[in-house]
Amino acid sequence: MRLLAAGALLLVLAGCGSSVGDTPSPVTSPGPQATGACAAIPTIDPNNPPDTLPLTADPTLEAEFPTQIDGQDVTDLASGRWLETLCMLGGQASVDAAQLNLPPGLDLSPMTVASATATVDGSSVTIVAYRLPGHGADEILGVLGDVSGALSSQRPTLTSSLSPATAGGKDVSRWTNPADGTDTYVYASGDTLWMVRSIDESQADKIFATLP
Repeated sequence: MRLLAAGALLLVLAGCGSSVGDTPSPVTSPGPQATGACAAIPTIDPNNPPDTLPLTADPTLEAEFPTQIDGQDVTDLASGRWLETLCMLGGQASVDAAQLNLPPGLDLSPMTVASATATVDGSSVTIVAYRLPGHGADEILGVLGDVSGALSSQRPTLTSSLSPATAGGKDVSRWTNPADGTDTYVYASGDTLWMVRSIDESQADKIFATLP
């Protein structure tokens, strides 16, 4: 399950939670990248990921995930460095595109990401968390929209104003995708930013009630 979860992580994280079709076209490479941030990290085909992935897990971030939501087990939990997911899916070009959109002086190389799956109100949802040690989660939120636009031109995320909302007794933010009307909920907690896409208010209440 751990290897399958790692594959699922790659499919949702590189485009700030986007699907495979939103990410840069990957190039399958049998060997590592030669230089740059992606040195020693091979690119992969996300539609046919290998059995093992060299992701650097973040046990601290994984421990923040609940074990159950809505009476159902949380499954497929996996984590890795955010730059690793970019390198594997799009190579150095993905990293370069992301860094062009960062505020001066902000280094996202320590940022880690994790994802897990839960069944809420009978539907499967993917919960994604971003952690940047030594920084507030609001700093992550401030750059995700720009980075998403650079990496995912078809379906960028968080590109317009977010609305304050309450979910599960917590103060959250909600972004409505103007293209399809679906809602993305985000929640800042310490150095971690949580994001769940395409859920309704009932699902949001049950999910965010379980988060730290």
